[in-house]
Amino acid sequence: MEVLLPEYLTFDYRCQFRGRPGVHHDPDDYPLVWNVSVNGRTWDGADDGGDGKEVRVGEAELYVVPDAGIIDLFLTLDAVNPDVAAVGEMLTINRPDLVKELALGGDLLILSKLHVAKEFRTNKLGHEILKAVLSSVGRSASKVILEAVPAPTDNAPAEGTDGYEAAKASLRRYWESFGFQAAHGDYLVFDDMNGVVD
Repeated sequence: MEVLLPEYLTFDYRCQFRGRPGVHHDPDDYPLVWNVSVNGRTWDGADDGGDGKEVRVGEAELYVVPDAGIIDLFLTLDAVNPDVAAVGEMLTINRPDLVKELALGGDLLILSKLHVAKEFRTNKLGHEILKAVLSSVGRSASKVILEAVPAPTDNAPAEGTDGYEAAKASLRRYWESFGFQAAHGDYLVFDDMNGVVD
């Protein structure tokens, strides 16, 4: 059996941004969009002290919204794409208390995708990946938002089916075990960076 050790994960962070981030930037590309690819090394029983084999472990996509509490969050996110616009709408309409807390300082991090290869979905590896993201490009984030729903793929259960609801419940439990709490609907919020960011 192959063994993957979290301390041997390698993260490749990519962000392309026009100009300098700040509150005066155009809304349509105000958030910093980060794509993260994660590789690791595996060892099996036949590998006695060698370098192991490099494998693709997963990937993530996230939006960092600098100074989210002092901008028009809905207008800014609405200009980006429908997925993050829905987050802005939820925060503005359903949870203005979270926006008010952001006014005290810090960035908003929207985790739009975190995928772990099926063969490595043990030992809460998604938690390790999110911790690494928060300890690097998310260090200034005071809140993290995600939507705990299955990713739309060819073999994913159709929305509204029992399989889809079961997958949603499983994702919700998974992220609640990280420390996320209910925000509104399928959205979860995390704001306890103590113990995550050194």
